[in-house]
Amino acid sequence: MEWLVLLHVVSAVVGLGPAYAFPMILKTEKSLVELKRMAELVTRLEILPKIFGMLTLLTGLLLVWLGNYGTFFTLWIAAALILFILAEVVIIGFLTPAAKKLSSTLNQLTDQGETETNEQTLGLLAKVRNYHITSCVLVLFIIALMVVKPV
Repeated sequence: MEWLVLLHVVSAVVGLGPAYAFPMILKTEKSLVELKRMAELVTRLEILPKIFGMLTLLTGLLLVWLGNYGTFFTLWIAAALILFILAEVVIIGFLTPAAKKLSSTLNQLTDQGETETNEQTLGLLAKVRNYHITSCVLVLFIIALMVVKPV
């Protein structure tokens, strides 16, 4: 059972750790070309939260099923699952479309030879950053539930 807990914690750290850097990477004080490069970097790094986040979920479900942590109706487990679903809604439903639109806009502007950001780009960037921050806050609450395990 200890190996499953270890896998659960390591996958959470490896998978979710980089996500906390995304809002800082996507700061607004950049040229259009640099912003495009940073957006591409975030897009490449997003594979870690996708893969290891799913592994974290699967190992967590296994821990509940195989361990003595309680049932899926135990308050902290149910709350963590609800927060996970909310985080996925933010990521899949809002963040991903906004990031794709930002990427498309950045590609279009740089292809046209633009070098400076505009209000539309900065607005999209702010949306993407806010969605990243929201998902990170939700995950922090999940981590708090894992540690505190309120009854």
